[in-house]
Amino acid sequence: MRQNRVIGLVLISMVLLASARPVAAQLNSVKVGHSAFADEAVLYLARDVGIFRKYGIHLELIYIPGGSVAMQALLGKSLDFSLAGGTQLVFAQLKGADLRMIGGLNNRLPYVLMAREGISSAEQLKGKKVGISRFGSNTDFVVKLAATQLGLNPKRDIQVIQVGGQETRMVAMKTGAIDATVLVPELVLVGRRLGFNPLLDFVAKGIEYQHIGVAARVDYLKSQGDLVRRFMRAYLESIHYYLGHRDEAVKKTLQLMKIDDRQIGEYGFDIRLKTLPADGKPTVKGIQLCLDDAAEDDPKAKAMTAQSLIDLSFLP
Repeated sequence: MRQNRVIGLVLISMVLLASARPVAAQLNSVKVGHSAFADEAVLYLARDVGIFRKYGIHLELIYIPGGSVAMQALLGKSLDFSLAGGTQLVFAQLKGADLRMIGGLNNRLPYVLMAREGISSAEQLKGKKVGISRFGSNTDFVVKLAATQLGLNPKRDIQVIQVGGQETRMVAMKTGAIDATVLVPELVLVGRRLGFNPLLDFVAKGIEYQHIGVAARVDYLKSQGDLVRRFMRAYLESIHYYLGHRDEAVKKTLQLMKIDDRQIGEYGFDIRLKTLPADGKPTVKGIQLCLDDAAEDDPKAKAMTAQSLIDLSFLP
């Protein structure tokens, strides 16, 4: 009898294990590319607490330095989604891609133009080197906008140079390889401690701009409709969880940015309260700003509308 009971328990265990495997197998892998670690903490935190798994999704977050490089990976089908800026989406669309912005993650310009020690005015910035990540990126757009607002001609009065990610640009500015760059709020505080001078604060201006949103190929949206809808339900829940769990959100951001300063994390979270859309929607006005900028160099952008680049049908 005891032997039969043992055999029975073994058989039950085998059945339970066998039935558990398909559940794991049913998780759909979704690859999401990103090029920074500030706003993106929303998804990292959500993955940690199991929000995406609840919707049957195994979320793979892939860091790719440079938003335009991440966009190339999306177009090459190495990614399912890219956390991309409106500028990257518009440029790709103008070159023949078929993309849509299906969600918003940061709907305001979160940058501050910072200059190295000794440069504290627009006049002193003339002829100097200003670092961006890559041409066609968010930082490319923001530097041109900043120069214009400072009364400078971005094509004649400054030298725009491709440098790389924010940390790389900060090192380049500290060593004198570049004279200025744009930084997100968390790194602005770090920059101040290094002696950098703020020349223009877009955070304070609150300008609507699609700094980061969820970009996807139209062919993927058509072929994976159910998966996309589940992803966006999890996405919206991720935003709400982040906004409702300040302490966890701050810790996750500091961990990802490899910064051990609670003040910096708190400051970044307060900024995100203003830039992170609670409804998960991208900003029409912010994408139109990208189109208007692109139209200066490519007339085709004048025939496009922000609404044509947005698809809200997957949001719950």
